[in-house]
Amino acid sequence: MFRLSKNSSLKSTSDIDAVFKSGQKISSELISLYYVGSNSKELKIAFSVGKKSHGLASTRNKLKRLMKEAFRLNAVGIVGEVVNYDFVFVYFGSDKVNFVQVEECMKSLLLSFRNKVLS
Repeated sequence: MFRLSKNSSLKSTSDIDAVFKSGQKISSELISLYYVGSNSKELKIAFSVGKKSHGLASTRNKLKRLMKEAFRLNAVGIVGEVVNYDFVFVYFGSDKVNFVQVEECMKSLLLSFRNKVLS
């Protein structure tokens, strides 16, 4: 299994802006993945949930935890092959969802990314 550590999180505002400005986008039913190649030797990841659609911080934090866990469980085949990318996952759904729905969206995003980049 893949492990998300503090070193793998994308925190710099300028790095996140670079992903949105010059990166590419893949969308699923609930989540969008923005990605761009980077110079670092490790995968950097950020998770975001909009404040306009989910006003409570506890709801936003729960959705981010669900996305992180879904990524961690399903990223094994992707992370070993691609390490020099920056990812930003943006949750844009307006409803509260369960883990199964988030995991299905995450699987489809990771599969689409793998097909686009590695083929």
